[in-house]
Amino acid sequence: MRYLKVIAQDRSGKGVADTLHFEFFEDGRLQRKATEADINRLKSFSTNYLKCAWFNRAEGEERHLRIYSQNSSGDGTPEMVRLDFHQGPVIAYKAAVRDLDNDGVFELILSSDVDNDGRADRTDRSRVAALAKQFLKLGW
Repeated sequence: MRYLKVIAQDRSGKGVADTLHFEFFEDGRLQRKATEADINRLKSFSTNYLKCAWFNRAEGEERHLRIYSQNSSGDGTPEMVRLDFHQGPVIAYKAAVRDLDNDGVFELILSSDVDNDGRADRTDRSRVAALAKQFLKLGW
């Protein structure tokens, strides 16, 4: 399985993430860290991810996101994008989008309170959909 691991850190100690790291994995092994070109393509993704407030203090990596797509029909196009928010080895919460008819539009969006504001609402679903769309643009 291929996935993008996103790590946000609050290195300044101000209570908000100020550093992001992107790592590309395949079959559990690090393939590469984000290049300058990747980082430019990830600007919108970064903005949306930072709104999720899922970050580490200082240089920690315990809290991170693993995002990946699944192609259950085997036709080469992703039908689902999953987002697993990790707290160390444990998945703290999950979100997913599904393209049920393979037309490039997400018909089903499942999410909890991904922006950590105390409510699971439309804003959370739109953040999940935006992250999934931006992830798919990477072609990873």
